[in-house]
Amino acid sequence: MLMIKQVKSSKGAQAVPRARHAMAVAPADDPALAPAERGPVQGRSQASLKRMLAAARNLMLERDGEDFTLNDVSMTGKVSIGSIYHRFASKDDLVRAVLEAEMKEIEAGETLVQQRSLEQSSSLDQFISLYIRDFFEVLKKHSLFIRLNIRRAATDPAAAMLGDTHEQRAAQRLHTALTVYATDIPGDLDRKASYSMLMIFFALAWQLTPEMPRPTKPQQHPDWVIIELCTMITSYLKN
Repeated sequence: MLMIKQVKSSKGAQAVPRARHAMAVAPADDPALAPAERGPVQGRSQASLKRMLAAARNLMLERDGEDFTLNDVSMTGKVSIGSIYHRFASKDDLVRAVLEAEMKEIEAGETLVQQRSLEQSSSLDQFISLYIRDFFEVLKKHSLFIRLNIRRAATDPAAAMLGDTHEQRAAQRLHTALTVYATDIPGDLDRKASYSMLMIFFALAWQLTPEMPRPTKPQQHPDWVIIELCTMITSYLKN
């Protein structure tokens, strides 16, 4: 409640409100208070999401594919089924989120591989050899998820777009790296970088797919695909 005191002046009486209580109350939508009020809830929400993704990823690794249910995710990740459906409309959406996270990990690993390969090489031949060998190790770490996304891409537009986007970004990064040796690469560098990445990715993905048929030869070097790929890409870039 407010007490009104009449103050007289030469211009007449004027009502001046005087608060009985001096306590200041911030408005409910004060942005200064919002982070402190919402922070713990957001933190719990993010932690719950991480558990969902980690549980789904671990189940995919354990079962070598997508043979699991959202109830399995709930029990493994210790999250309620309601929380899962609040985040994901279906199991497919959850799998897509896991695959997207894996692609980001691959991109981060590939970026480090390129930087390290450039630092350690003094020629185009050496760069290609280092890059392909180390990139193979990055793909090997995520091989199951690469295979799953390739299989899904035939019927799932989201998976196809995810693969295409990764390929385009990888080609752009390779193009940037190859500019260091641009004088050794005649012709259209953009086109050569794009085609080189296509050949590198699909050759290595094929090598990491157990069900794909592959020729065997007596006394064949175990890394023959990588050796031949390095030779082929270097020759393609130089000619």
